[in-house]
Amino acid sequence: MFTTGSKHLSSNSQPRAVLLDAGFTLTFCSGDRIAAVARRVGVSVAAEAIENAEPAVRREMARYVWAATATEDDEPKRRAGPAFFRRFLDLARVPGTSDALDTAAEAIWAEHLTRNVVCRVGDGVDAALARLRGAGIKLAVVSNSEGTVERMLEEVGLRRHLDTVLDSWIVGVAKPDPRIFLMALARLGVSADQAIMVGDTPAMDVAGAQTAGVRAALVDPLDLYPSATVPRFADLTAFVQSLLGDPPDRL
Repeated sequence: MFTTGSKHLSSNSQPRAVLLDAGFTLTFCSGDRIAAVARRVGVSVAAEAIENAEPAVRREMARYVWAATATEDDEPKRRAGPAFFRRFLDLARVPGTSDALDTAAEAIWAEHLTRNVVCRVGDGVDAALARLRGAGIKLAVVSNSEGTVERMLEEVGLRRHLDTVLDSWIVGVAKPDPRIFLMALARLGVSADQAIMVGDTPAMDVAGAQTAGVRAALVDPLDLYPSATVPRFADLTAFVQSLLGDPPDRL
């Protein structure tokens, strides 16, 4: 059993597999990369300002629902990417004309489609994944991404912990569709009752996993979902500690 507050999830045995969201669960927006792109188009912003704006942006994220597969023909959703990064610039109080900030947001989105800018590894994530692997647990990333998440995970050193990566733009189906979770289970060779999904959004990660028969937990450091009916954790480290117990003391 592992618990957070009054929410709990129990099992007679340790799960054989953990499915993981990527963005805002394992990795976060890189202020350095975003600021570098903005500077290339003449907009000056400090990396720290971008990262400091992230909590406020995350509180508004429900408004940004963008195309979750490469073939999805929905122009408003396809415009959500630039709008998301424009909001980052606004909340970071970046100086510049409206046109200049729009240009920067477009450039950041274009960079993201080439080299995922959600690439700042969360504190303790590498060690947490290593603990899960060390416990014999299979790991899969299940991400609504833009075809770049696996390359990004390679670049930041997290891919080595993972058995497989499912990117919605690559596999052609996106969360909360249960099929993407079932694909992950099939690749790992486990049944739904042997797995748990860990992500940051109830609508995508929790609802999708539960529809596929998979238990779920939330990483919710900003306390955005106090009424969630699944366990919530401050970060992946807290989830792993609750699942496996406190790590042993190192000699």
